[in-house]
Amino acid sequence: MVLKTFELGSRQHIVASPLTPGSFAPYGGVISADHQLQNVQKSEANYGTAIKLHKVAPIINNFAKSKSGAKETANWNIFRCKAPKHLIKHGGGKSVYLSKVLERHPFSTQTFVPMGQDKSKLSYLVIVAKTDESSPDKLPDPSQIKAFLCKGNQSITYGAGIWHAPMVVIDETISHLDFAVLIHENGVADEDCQECYFDPGYDIEYTLATSKL
Repeated sequence: MVLKTFELGSRQHIVASPLTPGSFAPYGGVISADHQLQNVQKSEANYGTAIKLHKVAPIINNFAKSKSGAKETANWNIFRCKAPKHLIKHGGGKSVYLSKVLERHPFSTQTFVPMGQDKSKLSYLVIVAKTDESSPDKLPDPSQIKAFLCKGNQSITYGAGIWHAPMVVIDETISHLDFAVLIHENGVADEDCQECYFDPGYDIEYTLATSKL
């Protein structure tokens, strides 16, 4: 369901920054072992052949607050995503993606786990927005957009109700990137997903140099 189209007047310019658990904390959680080995609770597992990192990202189900009362289920889905080349421009060592839509899942977190991608390769963009708490429908604040560059060994969890763009694959050397996606859904369209449009949109700038921690 589309809640609103925001008229921006002109395209806004956003520069994507590297994804870390700390930088993404206001919007949800990050599963990134290279970062979280340093500062989360951990223990030995599998008879000494593994390290278990505890509670690295939230899983939230708020469907008890939904108007319909329809019963939800926890679902693993797969999103097979390809780079939106028609919305990406390259030049001068930089790339720009045109972002024009944000969505949210009002009652559930949503976790994206990339599968089969090089761990050090910049693979996808995550675009999020703060909520305008003064708006009756808790719409996104068009002045509070952030973008993050994600590597192939990083997963993200959008917090329940967090505004975010559809997944944006930026590795154009592959035909597609598969994500395993965990979310709670009840089959009621307006309770599972809501959208807002932005005209003429946001230019999200990023570079494809090898990422470092």
